[in-house]
Amino acid sequence: MDRWDDLKFLLAIETYGTMAAAARALGTNPATVSRRMERMADELGMNPVIKTSTGWGTNPEVQGLIEASDRFHEEVEREKNRLRLKHGLQSTEIRVACSSLISTHILIPALSECSQEMANIQISFHNRAMIETLSGNDVIISVLRPQAGRLISRKIGAITVQVYAPDTDPETHDWVGLGAEIRDFEPMLLAERHFGQPPRIQVDTFDHLQLVMRSTRLAGVLPVASGVDMAGFVAIPGTEKACDLYMSYHESRRGDPAITQITGFIAESFANSVYTRVGNGMSWGC
Repeated sequence: MDRWDDLKFLLAIETYGTMAAAARALGTNPATVSRRMERMADELGMNPVIKTSTGWGTNPEVQGLIEASDRFHEEVEREKNRLRLKHGLQSTEIRVACSSLISTHILIPALSECSQEMANIQISFHNRAMIETLSGNDVIISVLRPQAGRLISRKIGAITVQVYAPDTDPETHDWVGLGAEIRDFEPMLLAERHFGQPPRIQVDTFDHLQLVMRSTRLAGVLPVASGVDMAGFVAIPGTEKACDLYMSYHESRRGDPAITQITGFIAESFANSVYTRVGNGMSWGC
């Protein structure tokens, strides 16, 4: 292909779903993305994008080209990091996507313990719960193990979640839950069966859920490591659930020193965290 840069635009459309979303992610406008796709269409003899219910997305016929572009991009990032770190520069930005529970209570607190080792690693945390594709990130951590894509995945721990209710009304059916976008999270399904109805209040994170429980005295679902500190609430027997967590990254990043450093940091953070050691979530490793 004569214009390698056009592949970046095609890959962004695949990653973010539509040309409009790709334009936002690339810091440009949809017209520019459209022109790039028109130019690629002339070169390929077919349109690399098609109209979908949500906008202009990638044509399934170019899936092989997308996979080759993705692999090329990841290999370039790997080699850039190898050279940059070898010569004392900071790595390229390593985007880590996970739930706010993981970043707030496991990863960020652990940064203070390895500041020297991570001195040349440029890292950014992004709040994405129930993620199962890279979606523009370098490393993802999720209760969902990716089933597609050329990813390396490993189990790095488990967090135990349980229903907690006010000690004055342990049989209440009024409760707080996480939002609809993570309604399929197994502890939420178990909680809904326990309470016999959907949550009266929904929030985005476990931290917000804990705040609402304290202010309203409603029951809710919490990691056991958080629930043990909830004065005035009791754990409901038989509602605990250990949730395995998986860390994944693109197979082409194997040998990337920045990815090696980050994934080692993540694994160590999980091994040392009270959130993976309290309750039944005692297992971690490859």
